Amino acid sequence: MLIELDDVCRAVGLVLGRRDPGPDARIKEDLGAESIDVLNIVVTLEQKYGVAIDESAMARVSTIRDLHQLLVTNAHAAVPPTHTP
Repeated sequence: MLIELDDVCRAVGLVLGRRDPGPDARIKEDLGAESIDVLNIVVTLEQKYGVAIDESAMARVSTIRDLHQLLVTNAHAAVPPTHTP
């Protein structure tokens, strides 16, 4: 599944009640997210894209762009290998 940066921005904005946050907006500092907000963002994106986000990896996420990169990395890691009979 293709994960677009704009879609991640919109999803974060919806969870936080913000209009059009930019990809370089810092989730906590610029958008004012609290810990529970970050958890809601993670759950929303995990459900939307069918990926699991490791809590320790989230500690390194600052901006929406960082979050997008983490999603893309996890989405590629979650792709099952092709089975050949």
